[in-house]
Amino acid sequence: MTITLFSSQPRRPVEIKVMSFNVRHGLDLNDESNLMGILKIIKENSPQLVALQAVDSLKNNGKVQFQLRQLAIQTGMYYAYGVADSTEHGSQGVGLLSKWPFEKTQKFNLPATKGSDARVLQCGLIRVNKNLTFRFCNARLEYASVVDRALQAAFVNRLLEASIQPVVLGMDMGARPNEQPYFSFRKKWQDAAKGSQMETWSEGLPGDRLDYIFVLMNNKVRVKKYKVIKNHPDVSDHYPIMATIEFW
Repeated sequence: MTITLFSSQPRRPVEIKVMSFNVRHGLDLNDESNLMGILKIIKENSPQLVALQAVDSLKNNGKVQFQLRQLAIQTGMYYAYGVADSTEHGSQGVGLLSKWPFEKTQKFNLPATKGSDARVLQCGLIRVNKNLTFRFCNARLEYASVVDRALQAAFVNRLLEASIQPVVLGMDMGARPNEQPYFSFRKKWQDAAKGSQMETWSEGLPGDRLDYIFVLMNNKVRVKKYKVIKNHPDVSDHYPIMATIEFW
């Protein structure tokens, strides 16, 4: 009797491109609509996941301009909208775009001192295949108060650090790597841009990183590439950032 042994092939990593971008409430630096510019950036770089901060759904003359939904339709992506606050004129918050549908979405209110603007963390659970499920999250922290930023950063870290699934987090932290809010992410997270001196906003100097892509540390995920996209400087006062992440 002949016995044939089949050697198992090592599983190849799944590469996923992630973008994070503060889109300035849908207005460019001339205070005109920047949606076509955002769409152009997304199509040129082909991310499978996008975290958008400062995205609005506005009411005007009885019509609703839901910026996130418009971008989702134009890109063919799924979306999840985390409303931070609402008025009679509409709402603003953070949004997720994904090549894959969300199995579940969750929104968490971030802590804030009295009188501060409301901020939220929006997360979506994504199943790419039978071997890969992860959380994709997005937040914009309070830019006007270092106390609120520190509280919110600590809250986000505590909420996500114990996740069973891998976590990818896009964020406009509003803080540099040498400032207190960033310290919450030094132990348990991979900073996709660790060591980079590329500023992420138009008035920044080298080292002025305010925008981040973090990956929760575990042996199933690692950051492979990172870049700051600067070839469309008038679309927003922030530059989009992008990372290629490997899942094993």
